[in-house]
Amino acid sequence: MSIRIEVKSPEVLENSGTSNKTGKAYTIRKQKAYAYTMDETGKPNEYPDRIEIQLDRDQPAFPIGNYTIAPTSFFVGDFNALALGRLKLQPLQNKAA
Repeated sequence: MSIRIEVKSPEVLENSGTSNKTGKAYTIRKQKAYAYTMDETGKPNEYPDRIEIQLDRDQPAFPIGNYTIAPTSFFVGDFNALALGRLKLQPLQNKAA
């Protein structure tokens, strides 16, 4: 079973400013979504969790729909531990098809 992520709006939220540390301008682009997760026993949680997906500078918003986490989001990090990098989504395949 994969994690289902539902995008309900194509709206992109942007925060811009100047870094206090470097003095350089920055823009953070993100999109709201909902993640359908499970508890530690594998039972689906009753309600989805609201999440924010960070988008790259020129990345278009995800269209409304259902997605899962793309395998390219994962990498092997320090001490050979599996890690999650920038969240990348892929459309969820319809099981009825």
